[in-house]
Amino acid sequence: MTLIALASVKGSPGVTTAATALAASWPEGRQVLLVEADPFGGDLAPRYAMAPTGGLSSLFAAARRTLVPEDVWDHVDHLPGGLPVLFGLGGMHQAVANEKAWPIVAGALSALDADVVIDVGRLLPNLAGGVRDVLARADALVVLCQSTLEAIVHLREALPGLAAELRGLSLLVVPAGAAQFSAADIGRTLQVEVLPPMPEDPGAAAALANRRSVKRLERTRLLRWADDTVRALGIDAISPVGSPVEGNSPGVPEEQAGADPIGAFLPNDPVDIDQPEGALDRTAMEGQLAGAGPASMGEAGR
Repeated sequence: MTLIALASVKGSPGVTTAATALAASWPEGRQVLLVEADPFGGDLAPRYAMAPTGGLSSLFAAARRTLVPEDVWDHVDHLPGGLPVLFGLGGMHQAVANEKAWPIVAGALSALDADVVIDVGRLLPNLAGGVRDVLARADALVVLCQSTLEAIVHLREALPGLAAELRGLSLLVVPAGAAQFSAADIGRTLQVEVLPPMPEDPGAAAALANRRSVKRLERTRLLRWADDTVRALGIDAISPVGSPVEGNSPGVPEEQAGADPIGAFLPNDPVDIDQPEGALDRTAMEGQLAGAGPASMGEAGR
């Protein structure tokens, strides 16, 4: 199975929103688990006014004894509609206290009979907070970066050290926010692969954060971007074999096995949002990024 980590280098470009959108758009026939591993704490439980029955804190406690991959499902909650989520910690103090347990937990997550989307938040110096152990098991690291000159420069400065730490792990960049520079310009400057830019879509983002109602969420620009990005990551649908619930991961209730992840965010009293068609990015003026200067990362983005 596949483990995809999402992070940022500076600022808050919407890593949790992106991770949630990707997990909700996961292809048919593939079980997916959304994990909040941001050392600064998880956001989804308070957003959905949920009291976690498990989460990372209880999983860390279990890891002090013995932990097999199937045990992870005992600590998983479900968003309304059935999307499985491993809620994050309460804050940095818990992350520091449990950092030594991360090798065991990361190993269990990577061995699950399911795909895993992990929100690791903003990368800390030396990949602290357990992030190093997650990335050691990941198939790809997706870094979100605001499409601004200053954010691109910060990421450019961080890439050499990050590439050295990743040691061959596929590194990809997703531009976020208002498109000041095109994906092609950013890719040439950073010398890494750039995925489709995440569009500014406040209505859909608010729906994913449980702050408003949206009808036909799957047709919004944000969720269409998530579909495109999942495909760009090489995650393909799996044709079902046997009964609809055959092959479900342990711990996933049968009544939720066939749940549409998008249904986790469909409201009872929807509000329609007009989503005009349009490009997700615009081309920068010639030479606008020249001041940033391309920095060769070698194989960092491969």
